[in-house]
Amino acid sequence: MHKLFSTSIPSVLAALACFGMLLGPATAEAQSSAKNETQEKSNVDKSADANRVQGETDPVAPKAQAGESSATDQITEKDQKPEFKVGRITFPTYQFELGDKKLFYGLYLPNSFDKTKTYPLIVVLHGLNGSPGQILAYPGLTKHAEDEGYIMVAPMGYNARGWYGSRGKGGGRGSDPKNLGELSEQDVMEVLKLTRNNFNIDPQRIYLFGHSMGGGGSMHLAMTYPDIWAAMAVVAPAAYGNRDRLATAKNIPAFIVQGDQDRLVSVQQTRLWVKKMKELKMKHEYVEVEGGGHVFLAWQHFDGIFAFFAENPKKTQPQSQPK
Repeated sequence: MHKLFSTSIPSVLAALACFGMLLGPATAEAQSSAKNETQEKSNVDKSADANRVQGETDPVAPKAQAGESSATDQITEKDQKPEFKVGRITFPTYQFELGDKKLFYGLYLPNSFDKTKTYPLIVVLHGLNGSPGQILAYPGLTKHAEDEGYIMVAPMGYNARGWYGSRGKGGGRGSDPKNLGELSEQDVMEVLKLTRNNFNIDPQRIYLFGHSMGGGGSMHLAMTYPDIWAAMAVVAPAAYGNRDRLATAKNIPAFIVQGDQDRLVSVQQTRLWVKKMKELKMKHEYVEVEGGGHVFLAWQHFDGIFAFFAENPKKTQPQSQPK
């Protein structure tokens, strides 16, 4: 059961200021990098104002960012078909059975949406302390989806720090569930299932896009569910663990963007993942941005990302010939 809800309007992408928590307590180096990117973040607010002309909405309110729905957003008892709007970011809700909790996700349908037609889908994963509304409001993202005819869906990942399972099934601290990683991963998969049930999605063109924690999450989901995805694009991917796991995703083309001055996600770490892709002869395109930090480059390469997606539908497995 779905229902759309309205939220208050905080500053677009303000949660990016919390990225210093990405690798644990902020180091002096990370704090310095954050200061250097203050101007980048302030430019986001201006860009987001322009993007609202394209039909974008602002990120969700802090309460919603924690995975909670607003008090006015109650599931009705009537079995009614959910209403979806085109040309704007909306926030449907659903009952997440595994977590026994009502969650929301971000959804964007292009203005050209026709329920009788089939569409490619991008699953969009936000960074640490981010939200679905935040990442969908990245300057130019919905414009590209509009121009190219994509549906986009952005799961919460249970809460703002679930890591989509990329750090294991646990990870809960404080009031967080002890199986936070599992809940985060399964929220994504449930939202994907709902989206495929609600719309005609081309099974050969389901893509992953993630930034920072969402980049690491995208890689984890690609390695865990390799049969689903056509390709993935990750920006400053906070990906850790055994790189040999990448072998399960060797047939999934990857587009990687990384700044060489990123103080939150090490360029050296990303280079090791790219090296592994080369060893596996995995199709990939690596863009290393000279002087690039952690934030601003997140929305500077949508031209390349969407072109990469268009060039890489999922390859169909050859069917065996009858004897």
